[in-house]
Formats: sequence, structure tokens, C-alpha cells
Amino acid sequence: TAHNPNDAPFACNNKLLGAYQMLDTYRTYIGADPDEFDSARDDDGHGTHTSSTAAGNAGVEASISGVPFGTVSGIAPRARIIAYKALGNLGGYTSDLAAAIDQAVADGVDVINYSIGGGAGAPGADEIAFLFAADAGVFVATSAGNNGPGAYTLGNPGTMPWLTTVGASTQNRTFEGSVQLGDGSMYYGASIMAGTEMVPLVDAADYGNELCNPYQDPIFSGDVTGKIVLCKRGTYARVEKGYAVYLADGAGMILYNTSDAQDLNTDTHWLPALHINNTDGLAIKTYIAATTDPIGQINGGVYTEIPAPWMASFSSRGPNPVAADIIKPDITAPGVNILAGASPFPDPGFVPGELFQSIGGTSMSS
Repeated sequence: TAHNPNDAPFACNNKLLGAYQMLDTYRTYIGADPDEFDSARDDDGHGTHTSSTAAGNAGVEASISGVPFGTVSGIAPRARIIAYKALGNLGGYTSDLAAAIDQAVADGVDVINYSIGGGAGAPGADEIAFLFAADAGVFVATSAGNNGPGAYTLGNPGTMPWLTTVGASTQNRTFEGSVQLGDGSMYYGASIMAGTEMVPLVDAADYGNELCNPYQDPIFSGDVTGKIVLCKRGTYARVEKGYAVYLADGAGMILYNTSDAQDLNTDTHWLPALHINNTDGLAIKTYIAATTDPIGQINGGVYTEIPAPWMASFSSRGPNPVAADIIKPDITAPGVNILAGASPFPDPGFVPGELFQSIGGTSMSS
């Protein structure tokens, strides 16, 4: 089966006690894409991030794109981990998921983190496996889902009473960057990237690609070389938008939300980038339209303390759509801009070679 050539053998140790690929059904019916590891190794970064958040070592120096961000620690740095990979690029089968849960119980784990979810409904194979895990005394934390902020957006398995279901909220730190415009005005947002010099600033909408679609040919109708490009959020992944600007030799990207209710994210981009709210994005758009030679400078992200906690807009909410009398989520925990591990061999379109990332979701809070 064709798979990622970086899939080198690895040894477990006193931190990673074991690692299983639990994909018998998936490999039988779907196989492996060329970028996937046909082993327990993580080619997505999600498993690395959640496991290092839960039990990564203490006092680890973290940096992204060469920018240092101090020391980090897992929640339980003296705990040990067994990894069970039961999802492929296209998702997974409940038979594989249930097998992974049963294997974890057989291995004698104390806690299972299940940062996986789907639509709300009756118990499936994985939910039943978790019932058996609970009977065996294994504590299970699962994510509420990322379909908020509306009501009744909770998904399985978080609807079940025998699990602890976790929503996502902010923490009192973030990584804040800014952009200074040629008229002296300053706008702030989320960034974990380096900055730029003062360079020309353009609106992607004026170049035939408002959403910064990287698959369009040509990507932009005009030359954006050495320029900061203002991109609107939506349709394509946030990192893909920065990749579009990178492919077009842009100097940086400003990504603005379609609503001020949306969260700001510290993604690892291909180039200097800043994520801002809708109001500020429209103000920058107005500046570009009204100025003969608009210019701007992105200032890179730095550690900043902010008021917290607030519920994340993406975090799924109750009432429980399966059984309204079973109150879910049970608790909330930090799930916005969490700095933890990354896979240096990520899926196509994402920045390779990085060992850390700052991402968000109820996966992180779980």
C-alpha cells in the first residue's frame, strides 16, 4: 500500500508506553492515502496535540517558525500515554473505534481521552464500548463538538450519561499580533507568526479571489508579490488561505472574520499572518479602498494576558438533543489557542517541520 515515506520505525519508551494502529476496517475498505502513515504514527497533528496537552513532559521549550514561546507542560506531565489511531484521512468506522476502546480497557488504562465526535443519535458501537469501559472503572473524557454556538448542537458520544463531556472556553492567555496601517491606525488580533516590514497592502477581493482560494488558477488576477493580502474567512481552511498568498509570493496575510462572534485563531501559517475580527477587517478594507498607495506592517505574535474564561463560539451547546433531562456538556475547559505538540509531517497544505502548534477545539478542552 502506498503511504508516507517518512513512516520510519519508532520505539516506545517510559512516556509513550504503546502505540496501536486500529484501522482494520478502514484499511480494508478505504486503504491509505499517499500522505498517510500506515502505522500508529500521526500524520495529522491532532493526536500529537491532544496527547501532549494531556500528558506532555514539563519544562519543554516551545517555538513555532523559529519564534520562541517559552516553556510548556502537559496537564499531567508525569502520566504515561498509550496511543490508539482509529481514524484515517476520511474519518473512521465505529468498528475500529470500538476495537480501540476495548483494547485500551484491556491494556489497563486509567483514563481515555476521546477527542472524536459525530452527530447526535442513539448509542453506537463506540458508545457501548465506553459503557463497558465505565463498568471497568475507566474514566472517559470526550469532546462536546465544534458546532456551536447554537442550542442542541451537542454530538455523540457526548450525549451519553456514562461519559464526561467537555465544552471549550478561553484561557487567560493568548498570542496577540497587530497590524499598523499607513495612516497610523493599529488593529489587534491573534497571531503566533513573525511580522513583516511596512509593505503595500491589498484587498484579495480586488484581485478576483476574496476568499483566497489556493486552488484557483491564477490564484490572484494581479501581482501580489511582496504585499500583505487581506483575505475573508470562509469556505477554505484558514491555513489554506495563507498558503494561497504564500504561493503568490505575498509578504503576509490578514484574515478577517465574517462576524465579530467568531473566534480568533493562532494557526501555524506559511508566512506572517494576523487573524482579526469582522469590524476591524472592514475598517482595513475601507482604508485600502480610500487610499492611493495603502501600506501596512504586521507585528508578530507575543504572549498576552486577557480576561477569561468565556465560552468559545465554536463550542457545542446543550440541551442534550438525545435526552434533554441528561445535562450536557458536564464541564468546560480551556480549548482556545492551546500551545502543544505538532506532527512535523502534516497533511498536504499544512506547514511541515514544526514540532509545536497553537490550535483550538473541544478536542483540546477534552
